[in-house]
Amino acid sequence: MDKKANKILLSTFWKNGWIDRKDRVLTGPDVEYAKSKGLMFDPISISHDDCVAFIVRLVNETPVEAVAKGFVSSLSRRRLDWRSALSSYVIARSIPDHHYTPVVSGTHYVDGKPAAHSYFCGICEGCRYGVIGHEFYKESDLNVLNFERMKWGGVRHGDILYTLFDLREFKRCEIP
Repeated sequence: MDKKANKILLSTFWKNGWIDRKDRVLTGPDVEYAKSKGLMFDPISISHDDCVAFIVRLVNETPVEAVAKGFVSSLSRRRLDWRSALSSYVIARSIPDHHYTPVVSGTHYVDGKPAAHSYFCGICEGCRYGVIGHEFYKESDLNVLNFERMKWGGVRHGDILYTLFDLREFKRCEIP
């Protein structure tokens, strides 16, 4: 991993705590450098159905032995990004190939009456506790996902976008 690119990624989001969204700089030569090294990314827009299809393909292409090797290697090398793949892999194995099936996840009330609902995929939610899939991910910031992956070994393991991103990035790694 390129140390300079990793430092750029980490310093974009964290300085003795989270950097406010309005103060984050996601453009410029440093960001372009980190992108060229594969540690920062352009925003992504993807549908639930495409996300699930990619997850199913990635998990079928990834041998469990590779994920186990990555996890064990992460312990001695302190690579939390390699460690994260184990959780994503286990979650991905439980997600069947399916289409977005909305269920109400919350209700907004105005004057005591339901005014609006929010939704996520009922099939994703039924796969494993805490797994959620939104109908569409629009201009989603993969950089914050990668920051959390590098700093803490991932945070949003229940979100199918994170599962996809984590498995995709793990597949790119050369695990010693």
